[in-house]
Amino acid sequence: MRDERVEAIRKDKLVGEGSCSSIDECMDDSEILEELNGLGIKSPRAAVNWARNEELLWREMGTNASSGEPDCPLIAAYRNFERLMKTTPILAPVAEKESDS
Repeated sequence: MRDERVEAIRKDKLVGEGSCSSIDECMDDSEILEELNGLGIKSPRAAVNWARNEELLWREMGTNASSGEPDCPLIAAYRNFERLMKTTPILAPVAEKESDS
């Protein structure tokens, strides 16, 4: 049985299964769990927030290889994901008596 935080990440529209995000493609459940535990992330909502921010960081690092042209697909991908983070709600619940960290 999956940890509820990992399950929330795997179900998330932006970084979950089938999203082709770095976490979807490069991390197995045990690696995600190790990161979450190491960072003290307790709630499913905070876990999804962490995963989305990790994906944004990967995309930001990709812009460092950009040609610098305004229509560069690396910059477009970063901006698009940034926009999606602002407009796509996190559906995972916050655990009772826990902050969103």
